[in-house]
Amino acid sequence: MASTTYDLFFTGRDDPRSCVIIGEDTKPVYFCFETTERNLMPNVRTMSGEPSGGATIGNRQIPMSQLVLAGSSNSARAFISADGKRFEWRRNRENPTSYDLYASQNMRIACFRRFTHATVIGPSHALLQYTFTQDWLLIEALVALCVNRWIDVHGV
Repeated sequence: MASTTYDLFFTGRDDPRSCVIIGEDTKPVYFCFETTERNLMPNVRTMSGEPSGGATIGNRQIPMSQLVLAGSSNSARAFISADGKRFEWRRNRENPTSYDLYASQNMRIACFRRFTHATVIGPSHALLQYTFTQDWLLIEALVALCVNRWIDVHGV
């Protein structure tokens, strides 16, 4: 990854459907992901292989299936960003709870690792390290990561 790396810590519940993400890149970063039984992830469970439902990111409506497109391998899922570029979350073969985010030309721009770490607001259960500063890409990548994690944990 590039020389400047930013860290986001996953705190709160250890659940991709409900987590708090804090950190700092060029500014403080805080996201709180919450879903209900009628929302986001449970819809994935109702379909065999093809996620249903959708996500709203800013003014963009994204079908859930667009966050988990077929990737370059069986352990990869892609999404198309707001600017039309393709990105791919690849599950780590040695550690299946870890993921790497790749941009075009096979360039790794982020990595997600599970580990316990103390933060100022309490324990963290995972870390995302990334090398980009586009807010829209960060939120799209995080939503796609949470969907991927949920699918992989539940075997959908």
